[in-house]
Amino acid sequence: MKKITLSFKILTVFALSLMLFSCNPVEKETDSGSFLIIESITGKDNLGNDSSIVFSDVITNGQVYSDFVTVTLQTATLDPNPIMGVSQYSDIMLTNYVVTYIRSDGATVEGTDVPYHFEGTLSQLVPVGSSVSFPLIIVKDTAKNQAPLNTLVGTTEVLECHATIEFIGHDLRNRGVRQTGQITVRFADFVDEAGGEEEEEGGE
Repeated sequence: MKKITLSFKILTVFALSLMLFSCNPVEKETDSGSFLIIESITGKDNLGNDSSIVFSDVITNGQVYSDFVTVTLQTATLDPNPIMGVSQYSDIMLTNYVVTYIRSDGATVEGTDVPYHFEGTLSQLVPVGSSVSFPLIIVKDTAKNQAPLNTLVGTTEVLECHATIEFIGHDLRNRGVRQTGQITVRFADFVDEAGGEEEEEGGE
């Protein structure tokens, strides 16, 4: 009888383990036992200081530049104390990210209300229990030559959008993982530093 009871307990634990790794309720369309935690997404203000809002200058001393954010992520497991312990197979490898924009008033028409969405590639390992920080592009330089951003050049208008970043990857068992985060982006033709203007005049 004791053997039967022990066998039943082992089968129950095994069944629960299968259920745990077959479905991840935290992230839609994933089947991993791991998930991403977004600790922070940090941009720069118009003075170059760390900021919770990205200040995107649509033209700087006659040039256009991409804007970056610093992302800090870590991986956790759905089961905080797995029976077999945590292995490197629970780590997550990020392979892609997609940035989309929505205007602060809810408008979403790309090329009219907001910049076009874009996809970038990554090769970033995020181990379980360790924080990893890395930069990624939040606004591409090419977007600043297109509507609606190029219409801000020479004006005092401000376009405020919410940028959604979707992180795409897989754990080291090759099970899909997705997570999303957001940061506000404030687009404008900010006043350039006097030094930059003087250098341009001297070059002429």
